Amino acid sequence: MTSMRPVLVVGPRHDPEARRVRAALRALGASTSLLNTAAFPEEEGLTLRDGVARRNGRALPEPLAVYVRSIACNPYSPAYAADWKERPEGLMAQIGEKRSMLVSLLDLYARRGVRVANPIRVNGQHGLKPYQLSLLAASDLPVPAWVATNEPDEARRFCARAGEAVYKPLAGGATVHAVGPEDLTDARLDALHAAPVLFQKRIRGLSVRVYVVGDSVAAAGAIHSEELDYRCGEDRVEPIALRPNERRMAITAARACDMRFAGVDLIRGEDGKTWVIESNPSPMFAVFERKTGLDVAAPLAAHLADA
Repeated sequence: MTSMRPVLVVGPRHDPEARRVRAALRALGASTSLLNTAAFPEEEGLTLRDGVARRNGRALPEPLAVYVRSIACNPYSPAYAADWKERPEGLMAQIGEKRSMLVSLLDLYARRGVRVANPIRVNGQHGLKPYQLSLLAASDLPVPAWVATNEPDEARRFCARAGEAVYKPLAGGATVHAVGPEDLTDARLDALHAAPVLFQKRIRGLSVRVYVVGDSVAAAGAIHSEELDYRCGEDRVEPIALRPNERRMAITAARACDMRFAGVDLIRGEDGKTWVIESNPSPMFAVFERKTGLDVAAPLAAHLADA
């Protein structure tokens, strides 16, 4: 630790990951500060002028580093349910202004050389799956074949070549589904004219989550599930020893996506080959820690405190 400037944690006060990182920073003797994005702007004041921030009338110290957990600007969040129902246009305008303020502040920090894990432009990859998959493939990582399209014929041709395929939203959020014969009918594929979809070759095997901090693997776990998308139901999560090539793949994936902190999803295929599925820029890890006994917060805190 080289400075007592605070490490700024950006996220809701009661977010499990934000709480874990703050606790790990305190355990290191580091100074911490919280920008409670769930309370801004309704309950927390923030002023930005000439690059200087003030919170509730007091200067916000220039941070040593920043951990961006969440800027809490999702209009579909349960916190905004009533507003979304009663005044959707007003809510979208409000969210836009909130986001502009927070992103401006975080981008200014990054521009001044503050270590940010991760900058908003990087966090945005969660909703830009075709872009991220292109970054991963450009780094010579084994990525399952994919296509993003709103053209029915392209979707049919891809699925025929893939043999088995899945589909998922380009912007993330919804679960992954297997492509069945009913999904390739004219009636179903006509829906592509309303919004494009990401189709990807299905890889059967073991799901592996790898947490990368800086240029090192902090923790890795095998996720056992009967579901295609393990988010729909985990049977168990247990620590796993990575193969040397898997360790390199995870670190390369995080680096390719410009992430100082990442949750890289791999699949150990039934054919013995390991595939890179995606790199998550603000991964949840509190439940993973509890289920595996592994520690993700401490390595992340050390990385931030040593900025």
